[in-house]
Amino acid sequence: MPKPIHALMLSICVCLISTLVGCSGSAMQPVEGTVTLDGEPLAGAAISFIPAEGGRPSSGQTDEQGHFTLASFTANDGVPPGEYKVTVVKLDARRQAEAAPVEEGGEGEEPQVMGNIEQAVKFLTPMKYSSPATTDLKVEVSAGMEPVQIDLKSGR
Repeated sequence: MPKPIHALMLSICVCLISTLVGCSGSAMQPVEGTVTLDGEPLAGAAISFIPAEGGRPSSGQTDEQGHFTLASFTANDGVPPGEYKVTVVKLDARRQAEAAPVEEGGEGEEPQVMGNIEQAVKFLTPMKYSSPATTDLKVEVSAGMEPVQIDLKSGR
């Protein structure tokens, strides 16, 4: 091949590679926002954005002010543009142990302590927001979008 064709082929390859690298690098959009429950910031809640068309969900956790930043692959890397169903879950998990009376063992045996362990999980957020199948929260992620505001109502 003559040299001008080599140069043209090389230019095309460089353009294609830079386009592909540029698209994959710029496709992720930073997404941040705030979650409130009955008008108050919701701290310690898990938030997920699930692609409406299927794919890898993005997630984050709210801080004391209800603020979150989403990650898909690495911390705070954002999400690809598109439509998402949003889930928000905050649980109160309790574990209680109740000791029962000590039973005396037979001769040469150690006394045995019996008891009950009770575990309880309570949703602090409405259950409808805990699953992509039941949530009515949706967000369209696009370039240059404003922070997301999610206002949940407990229905109390």
